[in-house]
Amino acid sequence: MVKALFPPPETESRNAGIDVLRGLAIIMVIVNHVAIRLPLEKTHIAGVLPYRVLRFLTHQGYHSVFMFFVISGFLITTGMLRRWGNLRNSQLPFFYARRFSRIVPCLLVLLSTLVVLDLCGVPDFTINKTGQSLSAALASALGLYLNKYECWTGYLPANWDVLWSLSIEELFYLIFPLICLMLPRSEKWQIILFGSAAVALPVTMHLMTGDADICRHKAYLPGASALSAGVAAALLLSRWGRMGRSGVTLLGWLGSIGIFLSCVQVYFLPDSLADDLTVALTLSTGALLIALSKGWGSMARHRALAWVRSCGFMSYEIYLTHMFFVLGLVRAYQAVGLSERSAWICYPVALLGAWLLGYVTDRFLSYPAEHRLRVLFQQRFFRKQKKF
Repeated sequence: MVKALFPPPETESRNAGIDVLRGLAIIMVIVNHVAIRLPLEKTHIAGVLPYRVLRFLTHQGYHSVFMFFVISGFLITTGMLRRWGNLRNSQLPFFYARRFSRIVPCLLVLLSTLVVLDLCGVPDFTINKTGQSLSAALASALGLYLNKYECWTGYLPANWDVLWSLSIEELFYLIFPLICLMLPRSEKWQIILFGSAAVALPVTMHLMTGDADICRHKAYLPGASALSAGVAAALLLSRWGRMGRSGVTLLGWLGSIGIFLSCVQVYFLPDSLADDLTVALTLSTGALLIALSKGWGSMARHRALAWVRSCGFMSYEIYLTHMFFVLGLVRAYQAVGLSERSAWICYPVALLGAWLLGYVTDRFLSYPAEHRLRVLFQQRFFRKQKKF
C-alpha cells in the first residue's frame, strides 16, 4: 500500500533524455569548478585543442545553472499538471510537503557540515572575509537570500557559494503555487503569462545595469525568468497533445543547436549582449525538453549513457556535495607538487569522485529521508488522500 502511494522518487516522471540533459549540465558545473582552480589551458591538452575550445568545454557553469532553472520549472509544472490537471487546481499543502521532503534533508545536513568545518577552521571552508560571518551566511542560506548576501558582501567559500541558485529556486517554490491559484483557468493565457516572463529575461538583466557582475548574474529576476521558461514549455507540452514525428525532430534539433550557439556566443560578443542572449539558452532548453518528452533522442536510453543519466538523476545531491571532493582533490594535487601541465588528470577523477559522493548521499540520506517524510506527511496530514 505504501509503495502504491509513495513511488520511489527516482521513478517519478523518469525520462532518459531529460536525465541526460541534466547529467550534462551537472558535469559542466563540476568541470567549471575544477577549471577555475586548475585551468585546462595550462595543461598538456592545450597543445592539442585551441584555447577557445578549451574555454568552451570548461566554462559553462553559469549556463548550466540556467539550464537547471528551466528544467526545474518544467518538471515541477509537468508533475502538477499530471497530478491536478490544471495549475489553478494546485493543492498547497501537498506541493510544499513534497518540496520540503525533497530539498530540506540534504540541505540541512550540508549546512550542518559546513558550520562544523568553519568552526574547526578547515581551509577552503572558513568564512573569514571582512563583512561576512558564519551566522549571517547560515541565516542567508536558510532565509533564501544567499544570492543577495553574496551581492552585498562578496563571494563566500565555494561550498557555500553553490547555494546561491538554490535560494532562487526555493523562493520560486514558495511563490509559484500561490501564483497558480490566481491564474486564469485557460492554459492559453497561462502560457502567455509565463512565456512573457520567460522572454523578459533581457529586461531583468538590464534592470541590474550598473550593479556588479555578481549581483546581475545571481539576481532573483533572471532566475525567475528562466524558471518561467520551463513552466511555459510544460504548459505548451500539455496543450499540444499529439505532435508529428517531423515536428518533434525539428523542435529537438532547434533546441540542441540553440543551446550550443548560446554557449558559444559568450566568447564572441560583449558581456552585456551575451547576458541578454541568455534568453536564447532558456528558450532553446524549453524547446528541447518538449522534444525529449515527446520521445525524441532515443539514443539517450543507450547503456553507454547510463553514467550520464545517473548524474542527471542525482544532480541535486551531486550539486550540493561535489565541492567537497573538488576542493580536496585540488588541495591534494597541489600538495604533491605535480606540474600544472599534468593537471588534466584531475578532471576525470573529479567527475568520478563527485558521482560517488552524490551516490552515497542519495542512497543513504536523500532517498530514505524523502521517502520517510512523505510517509509521515501522509499519515499525519493527508490520510484521506489517495495519492501524495
